Amino acid sequence: ERFTLCIHFASHRAIFTNEVLNTMIGWVLAPFFGIPCGVYKLHHVVMHHIENNHELDTSSTEPYQRDDWTEFLKYWFRFVVLIWPELPYYCFRTKKWAWFASAVSGLALWLAFVGFMARYVSLLGTTWVFIVPHVIAMSAMSFGNWSQHIFVKPDDRLSNYSLTYNCIDTPVNQTTFNDGYHIVHHLNARLHWTEIPQYFYDTREKHHQGGALTFRGLHFMDVGWLVMTKQLNKLAESYVHLGSKETAPTVEEVEQRLRSMLVRCDVAPAGTKKDK
Repeated sequence: ERFTLCIHFASHRAIFTNEVLNTMIGWVLAPFFGIPCGVYKLHHVVMHHIENNHELDTSSTEPYQRDDWTEFLKYWFRFVVLIWPELPYYCFRTKKWAWFASAVSGLALWLAFVGFMARYVSLLGTTWVFIVPHVIAMSAMSFGNWSQHIFVKPDDRLSNYSLTYNCIDTPVNQTTFNDGYHIVHHLNARLHWTEIPQYFYDTREKHHQGGALTFRGLHFMDVGWLVMTKQLNKLAESYVHLGSKETAPTVEEVEQRLRSMLVRCDVAPAGTKKDK
């Protein structure tokens, strides 16, 4: 988890002034943590953040009923297995030729390296050092992204306030570069992680006006698990109302709202992203 969130942060903001060192994170270190060479930044920054969980984002959660295990297994298969053809195809479709070359070469290099190590060095060692971590890492990232974008308001899905949520007052934020503030992350992905809580505090009225969801004491994996195990009422108890006390909804009203944001979205052409 620490490395995955490290490469996540480093993909948005360079850690080193030396570009070779920055490149090594995604091309040299990543395979030892289950992530194919050169794939992470393309998948997350270039595709996921630009397309913003909409149609061209192959990791989009919008086409799924997001409290159903069968639907998640379909999503998992697409995220973990179909990444091989879909990521290069995304680059081809959007005419990102440099990224297309990077995706093809990175995936090919990872496959060739793993194949070489398995055949000529040690099949058992390669399985435990590269293949098992790959399955675990990609599966964890698939459930992580599913959980982060499990709540989408169908009639306002283009708004960053309506396609994810924020998690506050959770110790996990301390070890994940404040990744729980996911609305803030989609509003401004280049914020330094130490600046995120203050940004949330300063813009809480905009969050309220935009209908943003906020949970206290939980992280996104907790949120995903509670949804998938049909514990919406328990999740609703952790909801934080950002408006006045007089306008605060009941737990039952929050639960009903959460349930309405789990349905499949109409994925007709989305047009341009918007912020409120």
